[in-house]
Amino acid sequence: MTDLCCFLAGMTRLLCPLILLIFWHKKTNARLFPAPVAFSICLPVFILAGGIRSGFNHNDYISYYIQQGLLYGIFEEGSKYFVLRNLLESYDNRKDAVTYGIGHSMFENFGAGLACLGLIGADNVNPDILWFNLWSFIEGSAFVISLTVLIFYGIYMGKSIIMLPVAMLIHAVSNASKGIFYIIDIPLTAVLCFAAYCCWQKMQSPYEIE
Repeated sequence: MTDLCCFLAGMTRLLCPLILLIFWHKKTNARLFPAPVAFSICLPVFILAGGIRSGFNHNDYISYYIQQGLLYGIFEEGSKYFVLRNLLESYDNRKDAVTYGIGHSMFENFGAGLACLGLIGADNVNPDILWFNLWSFIEGSAFVISLTVLIFYGIYMGKSIIMLPVAMLIHAVSNASKGIFYIIDIPLTAVLCFAAYCCWQKMQSPYEIE
């Protein structure tokens, strides 16, 4: 039964982002290209950030998680800004921001999915692994997509000087809280989703067909 839960957890993390992307495309007719771009960009970004993180001091775990949060906040949100601002200039619809966020989420879930499949046959697996990973997909995807919308809003409205540091800080706090005080992450994601929705509404064009 444990092996089945590991398999289902892994497939949840691997397939749900793809299902979400297909649903988003069918529902809104959004362009798909930003998703594979985001997935590809994440690989070198995470490798570089992981290399830097390996040099952090693990003795003080609070300091370690704060440093890790700042590192990934700067690298992930900074790379989003660079790509959306410079490499995907023609992808200027707010729907493209969501598609890019889904692509970023696909990369993060891909690694988690492989990790779950790698636990098949292990003896000390938490029996709640399936439900934990289902929730992690939902909460994590909402978080990543919402942050991407904030980044895109800053570019779209000419407010990146404010929105980019805000997105980096939110990401840093969320990342650090996962290791220090996890419960902070849930209300933070809820507030972030609401802020992203408000930004989404402000970017609506009167000529846009939903």
